Amino acid sequence: MRRLLTGLDIKILHALCDLGPRNLSKIARVVGIPRHTLEFRIRRMQSNPQIFLRMYTSVYHTKLGLKKAFVIAKAQPGMEQLLFDCLKVNGFWLYICRSYGMGEGCTAIYALPKDHCEEFEEFIHELRRLKIAKNTHIYWSTCFQGGRITSEWFDSQEESWTFQWNAWIKEIETQKTDLPYTLTEPNSWDICADETDIQTLMWLESDATKSINEIARNIGISRQLAQFHYKDHLLRRKLIEGYEVFVMRYGDAPFVMAYFIVSFHDYTKFAKFANSLLNKFFIVSMGKILGHNALLFEVFLPTGEFRKFVDTLSKMAGMQLVRSYRYFIQDLRIRSRQTFSGEFFKDKAWMYDHKSHMDMLQQKAKTGVSSHFTV
Repeated sequence: MRRLLTGLDIKILHALCDLGPRNLSKIARVVGIPRHTLEFRIRRMQSNPQIFLRMYTSVYHTKLGLKKAFVIAKAQPGMEQLLFDCLKVNGFWLYICRSYGMGEGCTAIYALPKDHCEEFEEFIHELRRLKIAKNTHIYWSTCFQGGRITSEWFDSQEESWTFQWNAWIKEIETQKTDLPYTLTEPNSWDICADETDIQTLMWLESDATKSINEIARNIGISRQLAQFHYKDHLLRRKLIEGYEVFVMRYGDAPFVMAYFIVSFHDYTKFAKFANSLLNKFFIVSMGKILGHNALLFEVFLPTGEFRKFVDTLSKMAGMQLVRSYRYFIQDLRIRSRQTFSGEFFKDKAWMYDHKSHMDMLQQKAKTGVSSHFTV
């Protein structure tokens, strides 16, 4: 495995996760290097395609009146690409990816207006009625807690990751049960933002390095007004959950990205397991499935270590630490990502056109199925 990241890089990535890329002077002080050195290191990680550093703002969609849905759809044979295209018909999608492992299909993440969840369920059910999907399942989730790149499992001398699966099992049993608010089921999904907040958040969600000046120009307001909304609304009202810092961690080595759903016998075991993942570098994001002691999370692991991770879950099941688990491997060749759908927000309310979604879905299905059988 070619080594690309150094111990200093990991310290920088850790600080970026905690403080965000808008606080470079503070990060330089925390890491203990000059700011120009920090900026050089960040540029190097951004420009190197084998590292591919990207930084996003994690928006707390719950306070925008949006409820997270994780969709698993198994395609009818031959309908895999059509299924992918049909899932995009509903404009409230955040991420859609072809997947395999529990059958060929797609996984998708949506952020839906809280008052239109039943209509969304009807939309997903229509995929089965139209015989595009063989089966579908929707998991309603809390907002996602972003993963953090830390040095806990990084050997600075060898400049490589270590995978301490047995030690992790012991660590789980020592964890506390208090969880961050992002993994706590909310009491409401009230809208705590106005249109300027929404536009600002969309720019920050797509690129956490955007400056206030850039955002002000893009949305056509003064810098002073943009700064006011950022500090007094986005930060004070906790509309920003944190930062997602992504890097390719393993050089040339083959890797797997997969979503897991792990269920637990009780809340205590769920909370301890979730807390143990908060500082694990291989976690991309995670959320609690509403109404259940179950965790949804995405892992990013070298292929060999992925199998060891599954073996570790199997061992945990035998120890009664987890009840069950299933996973869906991401086919990264066919995926799409976008910001939450602020274009549908007007007069402090979300516009959700269910009839239009259903009509477009049926038209897409009709065209797609016709093409499929005439090729």
